[in-house]
Amino acid sequence: MRILVLGGTVFLGRHVAAAALARGHDLTLFTRGVHGTDLFPEATRLVGDRAGDLSALAAGEWDAVIDTSGFQAEHVGRVCELLADRIGHYVFVSSCNAYPAWPEEDVDEDSPTWQSDDDEYGPQKAACERAAEAALRGRFATVRAGLVCGPHDNVFRLPWWVKRIAAGGRVPAPGDPAQPVQLVDARDLADWMLDLGEQRIAGAFNGTSPAGTQTMGEVLEAAVAATGSDAELVWIPAKEFPGTWTIGTERAQASGLRCRPIAETVADVWAWLRDGGEAELSEYRAELRPAPMSAEREAELLAAVPPPGS
Repeated sequence: MRILVLGGTVFLGRHVAAAALARGHDLTLFTRGVHGTDLFPEATRLVGDRAGDLSALAAGEWDAVIDTSGFQAEHVGRVCELLADRIGHYVFVSSCNAYPAWPEEDVDEDSPTWQSDDDEYGPQKAACERAAEAALRGRFATVRAGLVCGPHDNVFRLPWWVKRIAAGGRVPAPGDPAQPVQLVDARDLADWMLDLGEQRIAGAFNGTSPAGTQTMGEVLEAAVAATGSDAELVWIPAKEFPGTWTIGTERAQASGLRCRPIAETVADVWAWLRDGGEAELSEYRAELRPAPMSAEREAELLAAVPPPGS
């Protein structure tokens, strides 16, 4: 199949591109030519900017489009209108932030989404969905992603924890180890989104692991095991919004989303870090990366939980 990826060089998009090539697809990447210019030499490269110059997309036909880089409804709408008569199916990476009730409340794949055009992340993701659906009636799937993790994570959420645990010592851990979480490996999300495009499955899906299948304790203990460190997890009480980790995923699971064991993801993140993966990260979205916790702040948190036997 002919697959067009909008993005394809940073984290999730990079995994989509790699999976498409592994399946033998004819891959085209549309990017700004800023990141990952040395990746995927076998792919066709189109350079432009969805916020400006779309001339590189003026010609060409594709069986499926995977859009991993749309954040503004105006820009997504322009692309969809331009491509509408030349593509088979369109898969858009949205976010659970498209639900105004989340994370304060439970949501599922039929929960109401933002209907405003406010220039904020959640409302704009929902507006992107509406713009794409208007241009591509019945040929559009939106994937409302949860917390995506895995190698090449440029936002550095899970790598932050793995790196800190690898350093050893007493590690402040948030909340209750039995707290369920919903992480999804970017590689599993990428494979499933390609399935949606190949099979032309339309609709709205929550792209994350099923509720209740992972706990925070399992995630961080997997990091201790993978790194072989002497880290001692010290659990510090923390508040969670009630709906954070209760996202309904029934439709996604029914359509084929399968999530690998979290221990496998954690081990692969450690292997990526150990091999120098952090050095590959550019400044793109660096403002979203959690800063290292200072020794003073760690000591302050740990002081509330004395060591055993003290």
